[in-house]
Amino acid sequence: MELIPREDLKATPSFNFAPMIDFLFLMLALFATLAVSRAALFDTEIELAKVNTSPQGEAVRSKTQIHLIHLSINQHGDYKWLTEFQEYPMSSVTMIQEELARQYQLGALPLEKEKTEILLHIDQKAPWGQVANAIFAIRELGFNARPVYEPTPVAAGS
Repeated sequence: MELIPREDLKATPSFNFAPMIDFLFLMLALFATLAVSRAALFDTEIELAKVNTSPQGEAVRSKTQIHLIHLSINQHGDYKWLTEFQEYPMSSVTMIQEELARQYQLGALPLEKEKTEILLHIDQKAPWGQVANAIFAIRELGFNARPVYEPTPVAAGS
């Protein structure tokens, strides 16, 4: 005969939640600290622009603008240099390269080639070989070529 029954001596299965709660509290504190310090880092990098109303400010502003050149590629793969008043047909990408180089040497284009954007107006049925040739030829000279999407007008009855 035993004084304490064996069932009372066995440990009852239970789970201690205290360490898990401590761990969750530490994780919450860590992420809260990261969020506050990260916000403080990004807020310190904000620089406000000063508005310059002097005549010299206009000259500086015009120098920083991006120069746009418009080229079109039609459904037959023919190139055209587009200006405000006229279209100049270009028979090959070599002519485009020569014209870009000529305008760059004359000073018609900014010295920093990154400030010149060449916008390609591509017909939907244009051959992709001609488009790729134009893009590679323009990038070969160090300029940026960007395709431009122009939606076709929808008829009123459709």
